[in-house]
Amino acid sequence: MSDGQDALERPAGDPPGARVPVRVLLTGASGFVGSHVAEALVREGYRVRALLRRSSKTKWIRGLPLEVAYGDVTDKASLAGACVGVQSVVHFGAVISARSEAEYRAVNEIGTRNLAESLAERGEPGGFFVYCSSLAAGGPAIATQSRPEPVRTEEDPDTPISPYGRTKLAGERAAQEVAARSGRFRLVSLRPPAVYGPRDTDILLLFRLIKNGVLPLPAPPEARLSLVHVADLVRATIEVARKEVEGTYYVCDGEPHTWIEVGQLAAQIMHVSPRPLRIPAWASVSVAAIAEFAAKALGKPPLLHRGRIRAMR
Repeated sequence: MSDGQDALERPAGDPPGARVPVRVLLTGASGFVGSHVAEALVREGYRVRALLRRSSKTKWIRGLPLEVAYGDVTDKASLAGACVGVQSVVHFGAVISARSEAEYRAVNEIGTRNLAESLAERGEPGGFFVYCSSLAAGGPAIATQSRPEPVRTEEDPDTPISPYGRTKLAGERAAQEVAARSGRFRLVSLRPPAVYGPRDTDILLLFRLIKNGVLPLPAPPEARLSLVHVADLVRATIEVARKEVEGTYYVCDGEPHTWIEVGQLAAQIMHVSPRPLRIPAWASVSVAAIAEFAAKALGKPPLLHRGRIRAMR
């Protein structure tokens, strides 16, 4: 094991007659949001088994009393042992940037199906499967005559516009099929928008630019976006795990935002006065195309791509 994996603690055996806590398998535990979920599940008294790859960086979960199962959602055989003795799954593992739609699909759709089937086949009945999907699975909100404020609700038809969104939606439907067919667990899909908070690196880049005097505006002034703090997403995860609920739920802070509002608030908090920099569509698309070309040449997923630009606008 790596140094980080050596630092993970294993829970001691239960004393005779003690009430054994529910064992939950958590994916994505080493990531930004998943590490916060791991901490919360432990606080709530769950016995947490983290599904990790041997290459996983574990700095954010060191010291937590976690069991560890090594495996990968794309390899169903590796999930069999991970699900033995598990009653529930909290699935935060995902691919958010990939070189092709097939790579997104391998993890976000097929991997989710593998995990749901493994819980149904190997796990204990009567638990829950909480799947962290995405607002991208529903797609952008559209203003209508009857609802001029573009707000997406659970009743709206799903219209994802990116490979990430399409495969997250397909993952939801795969888990729904397994849950309905097996009847061994209840399924809850959460659809958060952009998540920010401690350990985040994506939105952190925006804040760093603002601190250095530049407020990038990559979308038209009227474009709206939703946000959620990681603590609120974690709280929602714990709530749906504890309560007998099923279905699909959007999770956000309850307010629509504009890029300029977010940037100005961040600037106010950091006591800086950045210069707004409006980025025209042709420029952002060109930069994204160059990033895609460079990533392809290096054999890596692009950090910025045209699908993300389209979603931001």
